[in-house]
Amino acid sequence: MSIKIRKLLGYLGALPFIALSIIPIFLLFPEAYIFNLLMSFYGGIILSFLGGMTWGWELKDNSAPSLILGIFFSLIGFFVIAISNMFLMYSLYISLISFVAFYFFELRTSPFMSNPEYRTLRRNLTLIVSFSYILTLLTLDI
Repeated sequence: MSIKIRKLLGYLGALPFIALSIIPIFLLFPEAYIFNLLMSFYGGIILSFLGGMTWGWELKDNSAPSLILGIFFSLIGFFVIAISNMFLMYSLYISLISFVAFYFFELRTSPFMSNPEYRTLRRNLTLIVSFSYILTLLTLDI
């Protein structure tokens, strides 16, 4: 897949994070809560996707720990979705920390990170998602 397509898909995938973090600012509690919940669900889905994508990385022979850690991120995504309705604030914090942690994991492990354009894309997407989570947490009204 070309870097142009990766950029397009990456930034399109970031749009829901941006929208779901901004829309609740203009709404009252019942409606805002739904958007915050959707933020948590969407983040959990994307974390699961990111963790699963590690299976496609061409890693060195000793790749079992990296694969296990990658799948651990998928399990965190599932956990975030599972606890979102009862523990929304915690699920948002876990997601924020997990997205940043996955970026550093990918930076250390992924062969794609040797491409400067891809590395910049992933850094930008992580910053957008992190900012969206921080905005959501700052405006969370539970």
